[in-house]
Amino acid sequence: MSWTIDPVMVLAYAWFAWVGAVTPGPNTMIALSCGIHFGRASIAAHLIGVVVGVSLMMLLMLNGAQVLIDTLPAAAGVLRWLGVLWLLWMGLQLARTRGLAQEHGMRPPRVWESAMLQWANPKAWMVISGTAATWRGIAQPSWLDALLLTSLFAGSCALALVLWAGGGERLSNWLQQGERLHRFNLLMGVSLCATAIWLAIA
Repeated sequence: MSWTIDPVMVLAYAWFAWVGAVTPGPNTMIALSCGIHFGRASIAAHLIGVVVGVSLMMLLMLNGAQVLIDTLPAAAGVLRWLGVLWLLWMGLQLARTRGLAQEHGMRPPRVWESAMLQWANPKAWMVISGTAATWRGIAQPSWLDALLLTSLFAGSCALALVLWAGGGERLSNWLQQGERLHRFNLLMGVSLCATAIWLAIA
């Protein structure tokens, strides 16, 4: 079978994946907070976890995993709840932090924590479900199609996290004046908690 790639559809999907990755959500909020509190380099584990998580979800979905998810809803539910509880815990810790997180014993997320979070991330599911439903067939054979779709979305996520963390690093000095950082931590913590609660009841 010959290899074919539709360049117009690839560009269209790349934009779809980029918008899904770079717009605000749990992953970008965590990257922003890490950039402020620990510096841009601190997101390495978070970035790897996100890439691993979304790549696995995308490959499974493109290979008919929806049937498995429908058959074993309990397993999917456990992963979802673990992600919700971890996001809630992180939000509460951040909301209670008045200064830099590293001064209060907090740390950036580990690889497995960020990978697990993706199973509860509505943005990730939106892009992955949309990809499986709409964008399949931009390349042939099917393994190349899946590899291209997965790589474009995972790469978009990685670049978006680097940009958000870089923005946070640039804001760090300004936020440390007066009560700005405390207010920011409270806002971000409440936002993460609200996201976790929304995921729990959605």
